[in-house]
Amino acid sequence: MDTKALTYKIWAPDDALWTAWAKPVLFATGNFSFVDPALVDIPQIDWLPERCYNTMIIVDLPGKRGIEEGLALARLGYRPVPLYNGVNKPNKEIGSSIVDVRDIEAALFAGAEVLRTLRIAPAAPPVFLLDSNRMTMFGKLPGWYDNRWCVFPQDMPSATFLLKRRIQEVIVRSDKIRDDLSHILFRYQEQKIKVSLCCGSEINVKTVSKPRWFKSLLYRFKVMLGLTRNPAGGFGGFVGHSGGGG
Repeated sequence: MDTKALTYKIWAPDDALWTAWAKPVLFATGNFSFVDPALVDIPQIDWLPERCYNTMIIVDLPGKRGIEEGLALARLGYRPVPLYNGVNKPNKEIGSSIVDVRDIEAALFAGAEVLRTLRIAPAAPPVFLLDSNRMTMFGKLPGWYDNRWCVFPQDMPSATFLLKRRIQEVIVRSDKIRDDLSHILFRYQEQKIKVSLCCGSEINVKTVSKPRWFKSLLYRFKVMLGLTRNPAGGFGGFVGHSGGGG
C-alpha cells in the first residue's frame, strides 16, 4: 500500500463508525511522501467543558486550522473525519487556484503522524472537518483552477443515523453557519437534534432558519451548475477563457 493510501487509512480506518463519510480526494492527489508533524500547531481546547458522548462536532474553519482543531479534539477521544472535497491544482495547469488547499493537503499528511499515535474508540463521537473558504469566491474565472466545493446532505450522516447512535447535539465550531451547511443542520433540527454554534470560547444554542430551496432538486442543480467537477470525484477543473469548465 502506498503512502497516500496508508495516510488515508490513518484518517479513515476500516473499523471506525464514521469512515464511510471521509473524503479521499486530497489524499489521492497529494504529493507528500513524508511531512514533519511540527507542521501542524495543535491548540488547547478551552471551549468544550468535557467530552460529550452524545455530541457531534463540525469544525468549519479556514485552511489547516480545521485539521489542527480536529487533532486537538482527537486527543480528547473524538474521531476526526476529513470532508475536504476540492482538489489541489495539478502542476501542469497554468493559472491560480480559487481556493488554496496546499496547507490543508500538507496538514492532512503531517497530521497523520500525530493521529497514528492516538487510540480512538471505533464508535467515538465524530468531528467532521470543513474548510470555511470552500466557497470563498463565486463564478468561474477564466484562466483559474476552479476547486470551490460545498457539502450536501448526503456528505454527512442523516438525523436518523445520528439518533440511533444517541447523538443529541451538533456543535458547529465556526464564525457562522454557512448556507450549504444550513441544509444539513435544518434537517437535524427538524428531528429535535440541538444545534449550537461556537465562535471563540462560548457555545450558544442556534436556531437554524429554513434555507432557500430546502429539499429541492433545483438547489443541487443550481449549486452543481456553478462548480467544476473532475474525474477523481471531487471538485476542481481548469476554466478556459470561453467560460467552460475543464
